[in-house]
Amino acid sequence: MKIVVCLKQVPDMESKFKIIDDKKVDEAQIAFKINDFDNYAVEAALQLKEKLGGEVVIVTAGPERASKDIRQAFAMGADWGIHINDPAVEDGDNFVVASALQKAIESVGGADLVLTGVQAEDDQAAITGVMIADMMGLPHCTNVVKLESADGKTLTINREIGGGLNEVLELGAPAVLSIQSGINEPRYPTLPGIMKAKKKRLDIKKAADLGVSAQAKTDFIKMYFPVSDKKAEIIQGDPATAAQMLVDKLKNEAKVI
Repeated sequence: MKIVVCLKQVPDMESKFKIIDDKKVDEAQIAFKINDFDNYAVEAALQLKEKLGGEVVIVTAGPERASKDIRQAFAMGADWGIHINDPAVEDGDNFVVASALQKAIESVGGADLVLTGVQAEDDQAAITGVMIADMMGLPHCTNVVKLESADGKTLTINREIGGGLNEVLELGAPAVLSIQSGINEPRYPTLPGIMKAKKKRLDIKKAADLGVSAQAKTDFIKMYFPVSDKKAEIIQGDPATAAQMLVDKLKNEAKVI
């Protein structure tokens, strides 16, 4: 069974962010890591591989630094990968990135299963998996919280829906699934795994190598920090006085609304 996992490198949200020229984030003070949701997708792929056999291929679009996180997935147990390292893709929108990932998957003869994280921590768009599925003409399921297969051909899926409920679906492979957090406990790379990861195959591709010529569907206008017009306030005083002040403030807020 060939399983492709689309992985994204994202900024650590604990980093200090600074915007340059309203267009980009200053990376000088930013630490980067594997998108948390993608870690769950890697683990789901590895568990299926251990049960059914086959290989797990990592596909990533990003700058040179992204290779570090591909190697981390290798250390977890992934077999090999493709790194799309091209400014033409990095500077594109979600459509361009999804197009590049789709072309990379097709370049290896397709896959029995394509897994993505349900969304990226940075833009939280939650559309990459859906786009890839549409481009490949494959069935797709989002918010997957449980995944089982006895033969690699029929997938039994629990999908998280509104109100804290799950629905159970059966899907035929090949398919594209967006994996939700909590589906499993991602493993830590072992020392032997880290040593083996250094020798595993990693193909570096440009957009032209994959035949990617997609044009962005969106225009980037401006990046800025949201401005809050309200601030938290600590109400001082004894409990009775503080409670009355809180009630008065809430009444005033209701009048304004």
